[in-house]
Amino acid sequence: MPRRVPTDPDDARRNPRQARAQHKVDLMLEAAMQLLDQEDPNAMTTNAVAVRAGVSIGSVYQYFKDKQAMLDALSAREIGALADNVLKALNTPPVVAGDRIRGVVRAVRGAYGGRGLVHRRLIEYALTHYGTGRLSPLYTTLIQACGPNGQLSSGEHAIQLSEAQAFVLTHALAGVLRTQAASVTAPSAQEVEDAVVLLALGFVEAAKQRGTARATATGGDNTDADARTP
Repeated sequence: MPRRVPTDPDDARRNPRQARAQHKVDLMLEAAMQLLDQEDPNAMTTNAVAVRAGVSIGSVYQYFKDKQAMLDALSAREIGALADNVLKALNTPPVVAGDRIRGVVRAVRGAYGGRGLVHRRLIEYALTHYGTGRLSPLYTTLIQACGPNGQLSSGEHAIQLSEAQAFVLTHALAGVLRTQAASVTAPSAQEVEDAVVLLALGFVEAAKQRGTARATATGGDNTDADARTP
């Protein structure tokens, strides 16, 4: 069963409020990222992080209860940055069909500073310890962005997905990208990107045709169209 993040106030550590303290925490997290590029999370130690970051082990424990707390912070920080980059891609007007989807794929691929091995190890860690819970906020945001009331559905030429379609497409694409990140035998990044775009465009086109057929059958307009250009 996935483990929960500790919520006991006694487990809380010092919060880096000053710039100097935040810089020290950033050094520790960067050191942990560098170590994860060389070894898996089970082999990483807080002592090694302290040495790599150039701080005392006491400084590490000021901010992190243990190694798991550091890995939790890393995964939360990087998934948050990933969400920001994905939304930026979704809000960038496309030049040609599929540009938004390509932007999302590249945002995922570029997560964790573009260090694919670190990405894979942290994704495996998050999924092992917390299931898909860590990624749920990102999924929710994407579903809302693509759905009937999303910020991407405005404009006279916009075509929007229904809530159910946004849910299915979001999780389908996320599943492919998550599997790619966790795999050492996946096809090349460009091949996967092209295939994801093909999948998304085909899905949206089918949803669009279904919405048009439904509007024609009911004799109404298609203001509740089922798809949006990605």
